[in-house]
Amino acid sequence: MSDGIMWLIVVAGGPALLIILIAYVLVTHRNRGPVERRESDRATDQLYREDDRR
Repeated sequence: MSDGIMWLIVVAGGPALLIILIAYVLVTHRNRGPVERRESDRATDQLYREDDRR
């Protein structure tokens, strides 16, 4: 009987866990706006310039 329960957990629990994980990522992922994107690009450029000076 315990083998049947274990297979149920593996067969039903695995896909359920994947669905929950994908839903979490889709809900929490957000796109950056143009202002945030510009700030990020500026900071990246500044880091590269500082690295080139060394």
